[in-house]
Amino acid sequence: PKAPEGGERRTFHASDGTVKAIETVLNYQSRSRVQSSLLRNGIVGTGRDSKGSDRGLYGTDWAPTKVRVENARAMETTPSLDREGFTLLPQDVEAELGKDFNFYNDSDIMQKYYPSITEKVKKATGATHVYAFDHNVRCASGKRSGKKLEGGSAVQGPAHIVHTDYTLTSAPQRLRDLSNPPKINDTWRKLTGGKDPLISKDDVAKAMSEKGRFAMVNVWRNIRPEPVQRFPLAVMGAQSLDIDDLTTFEIHYADRIGENYFVRTSKSQQGHRWYYYPQMKQNELLVFKQWDSEGNLLTDAKDEEAARKYASPFVSSPPQFCAHSAIVEPITNEAAPDRESIEVRCILLYLDEEQNHQNRAKWSAPATPWSSFVSPFLKILGGK
Repeated sequence: PKAPEGGERRTFHASDGTVKAIETVLNYQSRSRVQSSLLRNGIVGTGRDSKGSDRGLYGTDWAPTKVRVENARAMETTPSLDREGFTLLPQDVEAELGKDFNFYNDSDIMQKYYPSITEKVKKATGATHVYAFDHNVRCASGKRSGKKLEGGSAVQGPAHIVHTDYTLTSAPQRLRDLSNPPKINDTWRKLTGGKDPLISKDDVAKAMSEKGRFAMVNVWRNIRPEPVQRFPLAVMGAQSLDIDDLTTFEIHYADRIGENYFVRTSKSQQGHRWYYYPQMKQNELLVFKQWDSEGNLLTDAKDEEAARKYASPFVSSPPQFCAHSAIVEPITNEAAPDRESIEVRCILLYLDEEQNHQNRAKWSAPATPWSSFVSPFLKILGGK
């Protein structure tokens, strides 16, 4: 869908004149008319072609909703992947990739940009292995004009939908898929000659074992030299989301079915907590979680009842995923260039069993210093 129209958009300023927060409107699914689901049920979905474009949505019922979006740069505590579900990292494009690096060339992205991103994510997370396997370049005017990257990928528009990229079914399936020969829509097939898997089956088995762990993150950046002035990306604080807010969205490809979650309007007055980084520069990376096997959702659950029983209340550390959406700021310079961005999807394998054990002990420990952040949400999410 397009950016939601109507609704009053406002900016709130701090005493020093900087942006403290904004009010804007996001495209949710209607809570009263769209059924909550954690598993695929054939109700909400789309078909997607080999260039990555959708052929129309079905089963959706949009509910444009006013939300407050806080300036993440003004947060008292620096956000982290294992608490809020997102973080900001520095990366100097010119120093690492060269002054004339081309973000509109598929080959350059996969051969040069992927390695720089995976190294950055590995250092930031402590994962044993990090693999980049997919990317999208987004620009509203580029989408309208049918622009393509050198190599064939179509430029996509900003996604004005509150969503996550994976589900309790599609996340583990994506990991397993990466240990098999690539399929038609797999971007990474160009990395392995079109026939070899990206990850060994042994490593997949270890990551999915009781002592292993795997996660998925998106690495998002502005690719223009100027700061983002239109349609920035907003992310939802992971611990403000309830499992009942989710509905499964099916993506039917020629040779497989993918899934993600669309998000329904919140049932609580406090609602979801949203954040964004105003004026994101090209040398900043927004990294946000799209799956973590250490979260509360039961990976590969086969029925709704089991999935919901295991996942309630939906407050965990580390969080399962971070919902996100493009937004429209209250004051937008219509003459400003459209946002041009790239997101790279990475899968992280944690194969150090001792480190995994230590992390689990830490996450299951009694009240931590940041419990005061979590406490306001316990009543919202049904906790005691």
